[in-house]
Amino acid sequence: MPIHHILFGFLVSIAWGVNFVAMKIGLNHLSPFLFIALRFAIVLMLMAPWLRVMQGKMWLLLWIGLCLGGVHFAFAIMGLQLAENITSIVVIVQMHVPITLIMAHIFLQERLSYWRGSGIVIAFMGVLLITFDPAIANERLAILVIFGATLFYSTGSVLLRRLKDVGVFNTQAWTAVFGLPILLSLTFMTEADQMTQLMAMNQEGWMAVFYTAVVSSIIGYGGMNFLVKRHPVTLIAPIFLSVPIFATMAAVIAFDEILTPRFLMGASLTLLGLSVIHLRDWWKKRQLVEELLP
Repeated sequence: MPIHHILFGFLVSIAWGVNFVAMKIGLNHLSPFLFIALRFAIVLMLMAPWLRVMQGKMWLLLWIGLCLGGVHFAFAIMGLQLAENITSIVVIVQMHVPITLIMAHIFLQERLSYWRGSGIVIAFMGVLLITFDPAIANERLAILVIFGATLFYSTGSVLLRRLKDVGVFNTQAWTAVFGLPILLSLTFMTEADQMTQLMAMNQEGWMAVFYTAVVSSIIGYGGMNFLVKRHPVTLIAPIFLSVPIFATMAAVIAFDEILTPRFLMGASLTLLGLSVIHLRDWWKKRQLVEELLP
């Protein structure tokens, strides 16, 4: 894997890590569902040129759009709104990796090895340690909601594995098409003064919205797709383990959040579990390559 592709992978991780801060800033200017609806509207406008009807795949695209789009982000933005500290939820988001593995084992009959199973157990132990940290007792509802968002994301990821021969930009466009009506319905049913909020937006608010739509959604996911098409997932996935690290650093810099020893221990344990899941695959892939080389 070329060094410039590795560095590009870390740039994607930084973009996703900083996105937590951008979303939290955006919530200072817009109500939650309106903020995410605006994000999806921008994504749809930018991705519209790639929007294509895919015969025989529209029902699958619908369910992917609901899980990865409207429903996932509805839970995610509610959890972020409830959370006082970003650092309490960034690690929980990464739990989509073991949850996806479990779902793939159940629904796709993909083999779940003892090594991966042990990584899942270690990761969940870290999450439990964070959840029961007395210093973030007020964040438990936010953690529960974010965990719900992670379940929908994992479901969408499993469905995405069944989607073949559909471009990433086309997939993102359909995700916005199917997700936007849900978010618009939620904002009009539960929130008020949408036009007043939009008219009162300053430069900081618009920058936050465009960051989440352009940098995180389009560049971030487009960049991930660029790397996955050129390198094995087992080489790419360990790089994205750095997302919660960059998110925590951004939160500490932007909001002066305090990291408790128990949180650091739980976060380290969760990242260790995720590393066990990913790095085992990376090592096996490396051994196979060495055996095939003359």
